[in-house]
Amino acid sequence: MEKEEEIKRKFMKPGKTNKEDRINFVKFWAEFVKTHDDGEWSEQQNFLINSVIE
Repeated sequence: MEKEEEIKRKFMKPGKTNKEDRINFVKFWAEFVKTHDDGEWSEQQNFLINSVIE
């Protein structure tokens, strides 16, 4: 859990622009996918996609 908090601090810090915010989020998500098992991240992505569709 400690490593996850470190990753969040590294990639989820606010950017100076909206573009920088989006880039930080993409980097965070890429790192999350690399460091978590498929079942965990695909479940979260499924939740996100379903919430956008509804």
